[in-house]
Amino acid sequence: MRAIEIPIIRHYLDTHPHEYTLEIGNVTKHYYDTFRDFKKKDTVDKYEEAYDVYNEDIYTFKPKHRYDFIYSISTFEHMDSDGGNNPDYKKPEQLLDGKFSTYAFCNMNRVCNDLLSRGGVFIATFPIGQDNCEIDQSLFNEEFKHFKVSKIHFYFMKQINEITWKQDTISINKLKELQPKWNSNKHYLCIMEVIK
Repeated sequence: MRAIEIPIIRHYLDTHPHEYTLEIGNVTKHYYDTFRDFKKKDTVDKYEEAYDVYNEDIYTFKPKHRYDFIYSISTFEHMDSDGGNNPDYKKPEQLLDGKFSTYAFCNMNRVCNDLLSRGGVFIATFPIGQDNCEIDQSLFNEEFKHFKVSKIHFYFMKQINEITWKQDTISINKLKELQPKWNSNKHYLCIMEVIK
């Protein structure tokens, strides 16, 4: 999946002017040659310890300023129970105010409301049909309609073979109907583009 996610994020960085950047999930530090030219970037990752990474939950993260570009590469789908595969997971009921059925979408909403500056761009990628059925359901239930943003677009990439992906014009409703599974031959990646 990184074969498509890394160039997508690089494209957004190259085409959207930004001064303050936030990465949710410590991914791009592992791709230094591709991402060494940041003006100013903060990284939040609850678990992965590394130089210059804030180890805290994105829900409680309190920066000194808002960000004009925020991105996350396949991180939000791990904020829930990973389809029951995380035995230590406890659903934080108090954070799900009735609008959101997943911690992932609750946190995406918080990113849009509290961390993204007006006119800023938030890009999140996540797989569809992996063990993380929770985030799929939030997408299929269109919980993103509760985000207070000016524009939101979804792009779907379908894996053709091990290294080839193709943009697919499939709709959210069609994906819901299809219910693709990651371990089948129907691999889909969602790219969510939010403009505040």
